[in-house]
Amino acid sequence: MPSTVNALLSAWATSLILVVGGILLMEAVYTPPEHAPVAHDSAQQPQGNNTSHDTPAATAHENDAHEQPPRHEEPDTQMPDAGNTYSDLPAPGQPANNSSMVDFSEFDHVIPATALPELLEDNTIGLLPKISDDGRKPFDVYAAARPRDDTSPRIALMVTGLGMKSNITKHALANLPKAVSLAFSPYASNLNMWGEQARRSGHEVFLTIPMEPVNYPQNDPGSLSLLTSMSSRENVNMLRSSLIRLTGYVGIVNDMGSRFTAASESMSPVLDELKLRGLMFVDSKTTPYTRGATMAKAIGVPTAINNEYLDEDLAQEQIMEALDKLEKRAQAQGAAMGIGRPYPVTIEAIQTWSEGLKAKGFILVPVTAVANMQALPR
Repeated sequence: MPSTVNALLSAWATSLILVVGGILLMEAVYTPPEHAPVAHDSAQQPQGNNTSHDTPAATAHENDAHEQPPRHEEPDTQMPDAGNTYSDLPAPGQPANNSSMVDFSEFDHVIPATALPELLEDNTIGLLPKISDDGRKPFDVYAAARPRDDTSPRIALMVTGLGMKSNITKHALANLPKAVSLAFSPYASNLNMWGEQARRSGHEVFLTIPMEPVNYPQNDPGSLSLLTSMSSRENVNMLRSSLIRLTGYVGIVNDMGSRFTAASESMSPVLDELKLRGLMFVDSKTTPYTRGATMAKAIGVPTAINNEYLDEDLAQEQIMEALDKLEKRAQAQGAAMGIGRPYPVTIEAIQTWSEGLKAKGFILVPVTAVANMQALPR
């Protein structure tokens, strides 16, 4: 009997040694990929806010009357390919292809790739942008390289909705012209990683700020939304909750906001905070009644205004028609700005259009290069 027990114990010990040895061997051989991007197909739950609206509405639209039909919000599902695919995408931290790299021989400024400590306020809630002790503003320091050509009509483009999906964001970074400004969602993960990669590729970076639409709460911009029902202090605190999620950006652009941007008493403290922190305000103009741009310019906040949504219709000819409208406006007024989403068809149209722009007498510039140059809404 003892011999049988000893045999069983010996067999058990041998098996245990083999299992443990196998595990140790696997750990020694396996090396996880470095800097692997994490794909997020839904919004990151904001920290410190447990309300029932943790993500922006997947298919929300602004239903107020404005110059363009309601724009498309970024869906949770894959964006329509429209005959294109996401291929040959660089990994985060790797350079994008040559089409989006900066030729600094034509420009007079290089964007710092990493956020500068002297432009950051170490607040109790996180790192907030600030004007440095020697007076430098994030708007100036993180602005993209600007062309020295001051005579040609200027056209600025911004692509919004970035950061929510890894493959879509990488496709935009790899294929958009460097002068196109990029706006990231505060609900996205890995924002500082994406922001740094964008700046290394020559793009200036904006942060989108969700604001109340006219049909709220049926159309809900999410738990970080600025609301007309909140006090000035509450809205400033909510704004700061978004501002801490990214560093190294030049300003903000409103997401939705047809009710909020039309409410002067609600916009005023928000714009005061932007001025205090040396940031730009871009009015996406989701309503013709917006007061945002007019109020921002009046207090000295650098301001740009969206003149055309590029991809309300995802047919390439319609996108090209929207770009043609921007040319006409820039020719008449000296500067124009358009906003698009990172659909493959939009990116392809921008690429094709931008290649022939110089020959037509126009110049593609970052959004900061049209600050305070546009006619204000009437």
